[in-house]
This record gives sequence, C-alpha cells and structure tokens, in this order.
Amino acid sequence: MKSVLALSLVLTLFACNGTKTINDVFSNEENTDDKQEMSNYINEISLVSGCLSGGECNFEVMQNTKMDFKTDSANMLYPDFVDAKDTNTVKFVYNENADKTETDGHYREEIYFEVKDGIDSINLENAELADINFLYGRFCYCKGSAGYFKVKEGTLLMEEGRLIISFANGQVPQKLSKITADYK
Repeated sequence: MKSVLALSLVLTLFACNGTKTINDVFSNEENTDDKQEMSNYINEISLVSGCLSGGECNFEVMQNTKMDFKTDSANMLYPDFVDAKDTNTVKFVYNENADKTETDGHYREEIYFEVKDGIDSINLENAELADINFLYGRFCYCKGSAGYFKVKEGTLLMEEGRLIISFANGQVPQKLSKITADYK
C-alpha cells in the first residue's frame, strides 16, 4: 500500500504540463494557480532493483512535507518533518529481517529526498543532491556508525517513469548503494 502511495506522489510530480527541471523550480517562483493546475496522482510505483535479499523495502511519500535538519544533544543530525504546501518528501526504507533471538539484531537503512511540486524531471549529481536535501539513515546496534547523514556523493535521476538512485554516504558503512524503481 505504501508503494502505491509513493508512486502516486511521484507521478503527481511528473505528469504535469510541460517539462520542468528542479533548477527551474528553484530559480523561478510560480503562482499558486499554476501549481494547482499541475496536481495529478501517482498510480503505481514498483521497485525494480536495490532491495537486498533477507530484507523488506518500501517507499512512502510524505505529501506536503519538507525536512528541516536539526541536531540532538550528542550533535547528531536528524530530520524534523514540517508542513510545506509545495514540497513532498520521498522516503525509502530497507528493513533487514532480524534474528528474533537477538535483542539488538535489528538493521535498517533509510533514504529521504524532497521533490517540489511541478517537477517533471530531476537529474542531480554529488553536491547538487543538497538541492533536494538527500539524506541517508543507518540504524542498528553499531555504536558510532548509526544515525542520519547528508549525502554528497552520488546521483539521482528521475524522469520518464524511472527513478534511479546511486550513492555513497562516505561516513559509515552502508548496504544499499543503488535503487531503481518505476513509477506511472
């Protein structure tokens, strides 16, 4: 069900009149009427590759939500999700099947990025990933190697029904490195 919702959002963002890139949206403010005309719904999203065996993966689209980055008392980064009528946050989660006999045997990786309303395509690389607040999270019983990290190395391509994410966080070990999904 979450996959269907995620696809619905992604298609909404890309099925609109004309082609707009992320740079168009960041550099040109549009009036509210134009944004309302661009509303459509994503019907389906399906993971093509990237989910590791021994785990489960899913997409979620947090509509009308953006991330503000904060730090906790240990100076660790975390996202604070806030309302934003022109932005949606896409979340991908990989949950490794845990050994139920181990108390601390869980392992999860998360990827987040933002998509502005009206975007038909995204093609970003390395430092440009900051434009969409690309974030990686690793959660496990692995002291000093868990938490959220801004990603500065990789690519994100989203166009013509295909989403391709390839990245390296460069700060902690990771299992996910490339995800491909189709949306319509």
